[in-house]
Order: sequence, then C-alpha cells, then structure tokens
Amino acid sequence: MSWYHPEEEHEVGVILSYQDEHPDARYLVKFVDGESYICTYDTAYESENSGELDIEMDDPRYDEFFRVELEIIETLKDGTRRYNEWLGLDYRDFPALIEDADTGAMIYPPQTVAQAD
Repeated sequence: MSWYHPEEEHEVGVILSYQDEHPDARYLVKFVDGESYICTYDTAYESENSGELDIEMDDPRYDEFFRVELEIIETLKDGTRRYNEWLGLDYRDFPALIEDADTGAMIYPPQTVAQAD
C-alpha cells in the first residue's frame, strides 16, 4: 500500500492488518491524556483537511491522509476526540496505545521482535 505519510504504515496500517486477521476484534484505544474507549472497527478511507479548515488543494497546508473510523461501544474516560459514537484515527493525533480489548494483544505501538545475531 502507498501511504501519504511514512508513519501511517505503522499506525493506520497496523490497525488494518489486525482487523483483516481479527474481524470481530474490539479495540481498547487510549490517548496520552487518558481519554479512552472500547471500540469496534467500522471503515477506513482516504481523507484530507480542506473541508475542516477551508484549505484549497494548491495551498501548502493542504494534507491528505488515511483515516480509520471506529464505533465507540464503551467510554472509559471521555474527551474531545470523539464525535457522538464515532472515533476517527489518523496520523495527526494518533492514540498512545491500541490493544485487543478481549485478548490484551498489543496492536499499537507495534511490537518488534529482537533479531538474534
């Protein structure tokens, strides 16, 4: 897959990979300030910031990115990031932690396996 920003592969990409392997997963999503939710996957799509900031495509501030939408099924600590029952994730304000709410499997940050020399 071709990403708009290098970090998207290790953020949005890990969610999409996990979702492909675990289509019924419930996600525990935590932000650095404590805001946290239990969510289910809804969709992913390409987005951009022109509408929310009234930026034209030829403006240097114009940005395209991938976004994942999650449906909030339980609020653990409410905050400003949710929109009604929806939580949109993209590289601009990515959570500090995402794990499988049922198994505890760490999804983000991705876990790396040390290579033996």
